[in-house]
Amino acid sequence: MKRLLAFALSLALLLSLCAFASAEGEYKDIINIADNDQGASYDLHKDTSVNVRNMLRGTVYEQLVTLKASGDIGPELCESYDINENSTEFVFHLRKNVKFHNGKDMTSADVVASLNRWLENFSTARKMVGDARFQADDEYTVSLKLENSAIMLLDMLAGASQAAVIYPAEAIENVNPDTGFVPVEWFIGTGPYKFTEWAVDQYVQLDRFDDYAPYGDENAELDGLWGYKHAYTKTLKYWIVKDAATRFNGLMSGDYDFVVKLTDDYIPVLDGNPDYNVYSQQTGMINLVWNKHSTDKYLRLACQAVADADELNTVNYGTLYDNDPCFMEDGQPAWYTKAGGEYFCQNDVEKAKELLAQSSWDASQPIRILVSTGGHAEDMLLVFQQEIAQLGLTAKLEIVDRSTLSEKRKDDTLYDAYFTTFSSVPVPSLRNFLDPTYPGFSDDEQLQDLMHQMTTAGSREDAFAVWEQIQAYCYSDYAPILMMGHFHQAAACTAKLSGYNVFLTTNFWNAKLEK
Repeated sequence: MKRLLAFALSLALLLSLCAFASAEGEYKDIINIADNDQGASYDLHKDTSVNVRNMLRGTVYEQLVTLKASGDIGPELCESYDINENSTEFVFHLRKNVKFHNGKDMTSADVVASLNRWLENFSTARKMVGDARFQADDEYTVSLKLENSAIMLLDMLAGASQAAVIYPAEAIENVNPDTGFVPVEWFIGTGPYKFTEWAVDQYVQLDRFDDYAPYGDENAELDGLWGYKHAYTKTLKYWIVKDAATRFNGLMSGDYDFVVKLTDDYIPVLDGNPDYNVYSQQTGMINLVWNKHSTDKYLRLACQAVADADELNTVNYGTLYDNDPCFMEDGQPAWYTKAGGEYFCQNDVEKAKELLAQSSWDASQPIRILVSTGGHAEDMLLVFQQEIAQLGLTAKLEIVDRSTLSEKRKDDTLYDAYFTTFSSVPVPSLRNFLDPTYPGFSDDEQLQDLMHQMTTAGSREDAFAVWEQIQAYCYSDYAPILMMGHFHQAAACTAKLSGYNVFLTTNFWNAKLEK
């Protein structure tokens, strides 16, 4: 069993969310956070980066609904919602007196503009709802009426990697026609913090929004991502620090108060030290995403057969990973299945050779793999090179920054695979690599038919049965990704930091830093 380092989170969270009796001025005005990468756009309707979502969802931008710790749905920018018996009609009753960061009151016009743009950019949800679109019934009521059941709609609105956040309608009107992104000057939300500055390759600064309209009980603990946000701290500053050693040294020197992606190299130094807190949790999937337009399934299945998960993951994650074949994390037991798991990283050279013999792949050509800088992903792929060499295959790594990778992977002529991780999602329909328009292009007819059956199923039980078929099909036949396991996200902070909330990621809405 993998070593799981944890401190007493429950006690820390309880203490952090209690009313502080300390005198004003006892806490610092800024929390410095060392992040490992930056986003390509910071436009949450389009940007699927984990870093972007973790930084901005619930902090700068909010959604109609959000996730509770149990996976249940909690109202955020709506005060309540109604769903008919067969999940074909949804009505959302919006909260009133909610202000955007530019001082404008949020109304149904903003919600409709935002969510219809979200549908246009998020093909999984768009396919589920068909031609239906959100509409304003009055100034504070929004509805969606469908021809088919959409039992996963709320889950998608709450937990999609392309987050269904609400912008002012004017932000949607001012989308850059060349890039398709919301411009930086329109990074305006309703959250407790404003997007103040993005110094490319250096930092992103968020500052408290004094007119924020909180929801929930101010004396209660946060429930997942749902609940009262105090925004005690004036400024949250996310520094872009790609090197793990630099993040660690910055924590030790006091330059950073919180650091992400701590590695096995540094955990023993901090573990047991009362001046620091360390925690780890299973956070997402480790993958090589195949370009289905340039590779065939037999090449992909052969690589799946020859891969050794332990050998691959150890060089990148140390002990902070699990060899679990499920496409969902252990925090989603309702969707957990090992269907097709016998095909997970089999370390079987002979079987791999048999599969490769059926492939049309020209072995004289290298497999072109995109990988972003930071961490040890390139080391992991060097191991992969050695593994496929047993089959007479070679790989050519193109190491680029995250923004460049995000752009290059859109062009199916530039690569054969790319390395990425996928963070936890509440329902399997939100797994990006199953989306036919997501880079990698899983446009297989059988897969998409199964996806449609799952997202339009009449019950959760029926949807789960189809989900098992999808995972089994992906492993045994289609192989859209080389699934390598699940990573644990380890983070550390000074013991002077309290009030942060750990769910899916670390949220700083209620954080305080002692002087």
